[in-house]
Amino acid sequence: MALEENTLEDRLIKISTRESNKNLMVSPDKIYIFPVPKTTFQFLENIWQSFTNKMVSLVDYNDDPIFNFSIFEVIDQDEMKIVATATHFKLKEIAERRKIPGIEEYIKKSRPIHLADPRNESARFIRKAIIDFNKGLRPEVTFVNLKEEEIHPEKKVLLSETMNHAIGIPLFVNENPIGILWGITKDPISEEQIRPLTLQLYSLFDVIEFVVAKEMESGNDHYIAQKNIEKADTVSNSRNLFYTTTKDQKEPVTSIIFKSHQYNIEYRMDASFIIPTTDGYAVSLKSFIPEKLNNTGKNLLLIPGFFCRRSVMDKLAKELALKYGYRVFLMDMRGRSRQTMPKHGKKEGWTVDNYIQDDFPEVLRWIRWHYPSERTVVVGHSMGGMIPRFYVSSYEKIKELKEEFNLPQPEEYIAGIVSITSPNYISLKSNFIGLDTLKRGFNLLPHKMISDMILSMASFSMQATIQTIDLKKFFKLILNLHSSLRSFSYNIGTKVLTIKDFVGYKEITPPEWYFLMEDVFCEESVSVIMQFFQSQISNEQSFWSNDGRINYTENFLNNFTMPIYSVVGTVDKIVPEESLAELKDLKSENKVTTYYEQGHLGIIFHGETVRKICKGMDEWIQGLK
Repeated sequence: MALEENTLEDRLIKISTRESNKNLMVSPDKIYIFPVPKTTFQFLENIWQSFTNKMVSLVDYNDDPIFNFSIFEVIDQDEMKIVATATHFKLKEIAERRKIPGIEEYIKKSRPIHLADPRNESARFIRKAIIDFNKGLRPEVTFVNLKEEEIHPEKKVLLSETMNHAIGIPLFVNENPIGILWGITKDPISEEQIRPLTLQLYSLFDVIEFVVAKEMESGNDHYIAQKNIEKADTVSNSRNLFYTTTKDQKEPVTSIIFKSHQYNIEYRMDASFIIPTTDGYAVSLKSFIPEKLNNTGKNLLLIPGFFCRRSVMDKLAKELALKYGYRVFLMDMRGRSRQTMPKHGKKEGWTVDNYIQDDFPEVLRWIRWHYPSERTVVVGHSMGGMIPRFYVSSYEKIKELKEEFNLPQPEEYIAGIVSITSPNYISLKSNFIGLDTLKRGFNLLPHKMISDMILSMASFSMQATIQTIDLKKFFKLILNLHSSLRSFSYNIGTKVLTIKDFVGYKEITPPEWYFLMEDVFCEESVSVIMQFFQSQISNEQSFWSNDGRINYTENFLNNFTMPIYSVVGTVDKIVPEESLAELKDLKSENKVTTYYEQGHLGIIFHGETVRKICKGMDEWIQGLK
């Protein structure tokens, strides 16, 4: 299946072959705007919040937010009315419960404006867009100075002091206009920003047009439509989509070729490679492959952390692939998706040992089988960095206990490890009530009692077949949030400090927090949670295997000699800097430790920090054998 192959650049400068004689062309003010069909309008009602959510989350190539506000005006019969709004502000300000000036009352105060009203500038832009669209062109992006240009009186009274400039793009579905999407800023858009922004808005136009039409046709799935719109990569343009085959699996792999506006190169994303592991479980890989690979001979494998899907690593992955030329794989471990679960339910869950001893070596084998002449650099965040470190340093003990003597030999398969805020043991700086008491009395509490306590605290999110806890549901329960954050339009708050501690809100914006809650946070096996909990409340400062036969921390500190690049967050409450002091004592001759003033998740979301981390990683990898 192929998507349209014209580039955005080609289409921006396209001279229509259907250009009519100018003497015959109708005047824009004579164009009739048809009402949005009833079925389309009913579908849009469920998803138009995603339009403004996506608009307000757009950032420039330096990761700075472009818009302060966003508004969607829909065509409702013979009128236009504002039906969705969004604002952009910092999570820190929300967490500290400051009142943020915005447009919360905007919809309530706004009134519908008739399409025939000559002062309705939005209707005027849509009429012009209909002509452009019929010529085979995208609608023109509109730039309006709200303080100087003529604005309809009903809208003029709605403007605040921070609403000075508006940028709009009319939207179409099934070749019919549905309304106009506005982004509003305090400061004007600079000349340097206009072209990149126009490319992003045209990508968003394409996404909304395609997704809404597709989901309406295939079954009216509102959730999928919202998710696909809000997750769309607007700094890239999809060129081709194919379903490809691989010898390893029956299911096809989705392969999409993109042109990145930001990096000005083409690349391919493949998803999902399914790799069976043990007990009916599997892991899932996706990859980013740039049009030109570097000459390091190294593949990168990125592993997310506790309670997180692989999409949490997307910023790192794209920077490493598109700027530095690496073939990058991102790993979803067992339990992260339906494809990684057993076909028949199991009563017991999985442990961290399954990640270390089963899933990780199978992925190493798979990459080596496909790329036999290349070694892998493993990049892990949080628990994702523990997995390769503990595998390498406990390799001989794992091989002995599993009686499996063909496990991938670390030095043969792995060129080095990058660990980002990855603990040696668990030492949360947490505000959980009673944690210190539990720690002091740990030796008096039976394992079953602790397990039952955790389950009773989170029984709302348990599955019937496998004991798991859903972090997204857990956070939403203690925050008293709706099942979806979409209706909040990023106006989310916090009630407990542990939430902002977990995220590291210092450099996390509300759209990113929303992305975490909706698309990154996932379920985790209770057995995994128990291993982390026991490490936290134990006095040993160690992380043990579930059966108590392997002290992973001790083996790492005593046996690890592989090249390692460690990234530490100095304001990380989940993996405090002091808990990583032993890194300096590792026996590795090629060890580097870098420090950033970031929180646990903020360190892989803040654009400038991500770019610095990737630059340092690339320089370090270039020196590996």
